[in-house]
Amino acid sequence: MTKEQKLTRLVTAFAIIMIVVAQLIDQTTAKPLYQWLTIVNVPVLFMVAGYWATGLRWREVLLKGIKHYVVPFAVTAAIIILGSKVIIKFNWTYWMQYRFVAMRDGVTTFLYGNGWPTAHVGDWQVLGTGMIWIALALFVATIVFKVVQYLPGHVAYQWVVTILLAWLGYYLSSQFQMPWSIEGALVMQPLMMLGKQLRVAGDWQVGHATAAAGFLVWTGVSTSGPFDVIMAAAPHWVFTSLGAVLGSLTIVYLAQRLIQWTPAFATGFAKLGDAVILKISILTILMSLFKMGGYISLITTDHTINVLLNIVVTLIAMGLITWGARRIDWARQIYFED
Repeated sequence: MTKEQKLTRLVTAFAIIMIVVAQLIDQTTAKPLYQWLTIVNVPVLFMVAGYWATGLRWREVLLKGIKHYVVPFAVTAAIIILGSKVIIKFNWTYWMQYRFVAMRDGVTTFLYGNGWPTAHVGDWQVLGTGMIWIALALFVATIVFKVVQYLPGHVAYQWVVTILLAWLGYYLSSQFQMPWSIEGALVMQPLMMLGKQLRVAGDWQVGHATAAAGFLVWTGVSTSGPFDVIMAAAPHWVFTSLGAVLGSLTIVYLAQRLIQWTPAFATGFAKLGDAVILKISILTILMSLFKMGGYISLITTDHTINVLLNIVVTLIAMGLITWGARRIDWARQIYFED
């Protein structure tokens, strides 16, 4: 594992934990925590994508994108659609749940590729894909990012274009939701650029003051509402985007300090950040087909303990399935880095 891989996997590990927590807590009773998590949990993944896309040629962007983003998205779609059909056919609804009654609904939903149902182009009647929307958004965001990198001019010019693209994403989302999570990909362009700057900076360390300022802005912005990247919606898009950028730098700071202070622990913890799309896929399938909270309620009726156990069990399931997938040739080729 190179130092670049260790850093990005550590950052991704923090993001995975925050995504799992945000998805499994009660978003009403734990509203402040949920809003705080949404400012950086998904944006961090786009920052990491920008970090690695910086050194790729167009051919690599397309081939790796299809291999590591589009194919896993299709595999997840097939599992959820067919799983829903099997659950309904064999009447397993007491122990499991389904997302789609008709296979056609599932196919159209995943072809459209948005996280949650909303107003779509052409008034399509589709449901949401769940968290695996991130895979398609990363694919689209990486392509847009590479287009921006090929524009002539200084890096400041690229930043201006990036900010305009983010504004366009927020504007479009207020009108309708385009397919393949295009708005989410657009509003994440500043995070992609941040990833590029981190890559170019090499061994640059995020300072204590920057991290502290980032944490304060991140926390302050979260009080106005969540950053719904799925719908490209935020209470104040400029401040929310700024909070996401500075908050992501705070996460980078934590990762860098872990590497400095506890290198052995950092190496172990970084393993959680490996195969992130596989882990997102696992989370999507668990939330779509399994009643995790219901199973745990057989052990305890305390809501807080139920949620905590659900988070722990989900993270363990992610780790075990990832460990098993690494030993399967086709899964290793799709979900793990080249």
